[in-house]
Amino acid sequence: MTVTINSEDEAWQTLRDLLEGRLKIDSKEKIVFGDWVKASVYIPGKRYDSALSAYMMQGWVETQRALYRSYALVAHGEPDARKLTDEERDKLELVVTVQSGSSDQEAALTDIIKEVLTGAIDKMDPTTIAIVVISLALIWAGQSVWRTWISERKEERVAETNSKAMLKALDTIQVAVAGDAEKSRLLQDAIKKQPMLAELKEEADASRMGLIKHNSSVDAKINGVSLPSDAANSLTKSSRTSPEEQRKDGAYKVLKVDTTVPDGFRVHIESVETGETFQADVQEVMSSLNDRKLIQEAEWSKVPVQLQINARVKKGSVVDALILRADKYEEPE
Repeated sequence: MTVTINSEDEAWQTLRDLLEGRLKIDSKEKIVFGDWVKASVYIPGKRYDSALSAYMMQGWVETQRALYRSYALVAHGEPDARKLTDEERDKLELVVTVQSGSSDQEAALTDIIKEVLTGAIDKMDPTTIAIVVISLALIWAGQSVWRTWISERKEERVAETNSKAMLKALDTIQVAVAGDAEKSRLLQDAIKKQPMLAELKEEADASRMGLIKHNSSVDAKINGVSLPSDAANSLTKSSRTSPEEQRKDGAYKVLKVDTTVPDGFRVHIESVETGETFQADVQEVMSSLNDRKLIQEAEWSKVPVQLQINARVKKGSVVDALILRADKYEEPE
């Protein structure tokens, strides 16, 4: 029997029936989703008519990374996107369309979410796979999950700040809807049945943070949830428990260059000043040919290179980093 799920409400009902044993599905291919399974960003106004800025684009880049990590977690047991093959990356490629009239951005997720589950087919029975794939659709695209995450994030920020301006901005966020708490409990029941969903939700939450942050310069509607610019900025301020964005500009030794990354290449670097080592991505969209050439020459010649780096740091360690620019290193006088 094919189960067609044309709306988020139908997805919640199907998930409930699966968890309570009223429905069994013998293949994930028997689940057909409507077009509600998508990520979307809507920005009104003429400035971004049929377009998005490089900063806004970075939100989609972070969403792509989260999807890569999700697949790696399911297929390889850890959220390390470096383990993905070129073929796997191609199948997970996020295609964002920008409609005319304001900036109406949209990325379909159904095929990608099903692809994430491909690596788990031999590890789960069909009904469990159905529970996971429907849960993933709700985690990534469900407006109720977005509203719950935003509400929880708001409460965290309210508890952490003494800023009157931030509290005022946060007070404008009124997203709770009757029934969201029940749906949240249902999702927790699915996570109890398949604990891997908790880690997959963390990746989706990271994507949420990225999309909101990189669209916070304007009022926006993200997955159907309206967020004023000031409120979005307040939501995405670094908390005590989440990774904090830092600039890591400085002189670095290039220990290794990995050119197998499809969207650029990755480098292993060591700070000349502190000795700190970490990995950083160099993406085609964010860098020039000259930047990449300088980095490669620094590796070959065993000389430092001056780098401008955006990093996310948690508990003193770099979680991920992006090289924005490279320059020749000049010895201090």
